[in-house]
Amino acid sequence: MTIGEPSTTSGPEPSGVRAGRGGQRVTAGVVAVLGVGALGVAAAVGPETIAHGPDVCPFRRLTGLPCPGCGLTRSWVAMAHGDPAAAFGFNAFGPLVMVLAVVVTIAAVHAVVTGKGTLHRVQTAVIGRVGLATLVIWLGYGIVRAVDAGIGWGLFPGVT
Repeated sequence: MTIGEPSTTSGPEPSGVRAGRGGQRVTAGVVAVLGVGALGVAAAVGPETIAHGPDVCPFRRLTGLPCPGCGLTRSWVAMAHGDPAAAFGFNAFGPLVMVLAVVVTIAAVHAVVTGKGTLHRVQTAVIGRVGLATLVIWLGYGIVRAVDAGIGWGLFPGVT
């Protein structure tokens, strides 16, 4: 082929087609197992068990302040047990992240069963501008919540 000649190769194939299908099914399988496992644990663990859960957050252990992710586990457990008010109280982004986990898990199971690039399409949607904006807002929420805990404004419930 010389410069200026059109290429005779068709370029990369779309996600979920031929060569990449096996590897994508493995990835989707791992995502499906992790998603089902996380959602299953949230449903299996009783809210009384994690009401004052262990302090496993390294940021909180070092500073005494909550990080943006503090309270997510308790939020998921509360949502799984039908208590959205408590879920939002533990972490305002907990229910949103749980819904996202459900959508990603369903897409992963669909990709495993059908071999289609469903998971890739969800990934593309999540990593776009809306996903970036949500990430920035979540980090901002975490900073404001940490400042609130440090100063004692009382805007957010304490994460214990």
